[in-house]
Amino acid sequence: MHVNSFPSRAHRRVSLIAGVAAAAITLAACGGDPAPIAEPAATTTVASTPVPTDPPATDPTAPATTPGTTPETAPPAPKDAAVKISQTELGDVLANPDGKTLYAFTNDVEAKSTCYGTCAEAWPPVIVDADFIVSPGLDSGIFATTTRDDGSTQLVAGKFPLYLFAADAKSGDITGHGSGDVWFAVDLNGRIIDGTAEAVTEEAVATPTIQLAESPLGTIVTDAAGMTLYLFTADEAGSPTCAGGCAGAWPPLLVENADALFAGEGIDPALLSTVEHPDGGIQVKIGKWPLYYFGGDVAAGETNGQGSGEKWFVVGADAKSIK
Repeated sequence: MHVNSFPSRAHRRVSLIAGVAAAAITLAACGGDPAPIAEPAATTTVASTPVPTDPPATDPTAPATTPGTTPETAPPAPKDAAVKISQTELGDVLANPDGKTLYAFTNDVEAKSTCYGTCAEAWPPVIVDADFIVSPGLDSGIFATTTRDDGSTQLVAGKFPLYLFAADAKSGDITGHGSGDVWFAVDLNGRIIDGTAEAVTEEAVATPTIQLAESPLGTIVTDAAGMTLYLFTADEAGSPTCAGGCAGAWPPLLVENADALFAGEGIDPALLSTVEHPDGGIQVKIGKWPLYYFGGDVAAGETNGQGSGEKWFVVGADAKSIK
């Protein structure tokens, strides 16, 4: 049989493709950039980190977020403490958020306020919300509240409802301390800071109980420090009728005993006497009139109580009212 020595057409096509492929491999090895012979098949890339079987737990109440964002947490609203600590000449005392001294009224019993009307004008009660907070450093357990006649809630420390004094101008002032021997600053344990009455009694031995001073109203009766004294026309019978809340605004002039009375120059000693005050203590009288301070007088010589309610008046050396 005669065999054709020339390769068949199919054989030549296979040889040509094989040659081209070999050339492409050679060029690639030398850094060449041959065109691809055919489109590559699609491949799937497998992640190098295994996918967790169970997704992490999420808080169903948390707000939804979008990719690339983080949830925002709103800070709690700031809220001032209803009571703080203030440094004074008496030491550390309770104070309001502005640092003004807080006071207790010894006529208040069983944590019930008795200071209303004119008393509350001179000694404003500390009103708080039911959810009040106290400053760090204070024991919240000693604080409570009491409901006033108007339904407002007053802060209590220990057994004492708390008050400001209208005449205190700034943080650290203690001008109300010892007023009428019934108003006192309060320590950090809810106890009154006492001791003022003793100091006043010792001083009274060497100084007049009452004296005269010049004022725009004329010559009037004052105490040894020049603080104006007043009479109350309702006391005409000679016995004090201003007690409880009234005495908070109009503290009586008290002495340890009748032997401590000492009239200053220009005052007839025979006009001086004493009477028992309904709230306790011995009150000074001139003529038939028990004598009182006014809580709204801050400095010597002030007469802010003059004519109040048309019942309160300063007193002259003759034991009569000056109107």
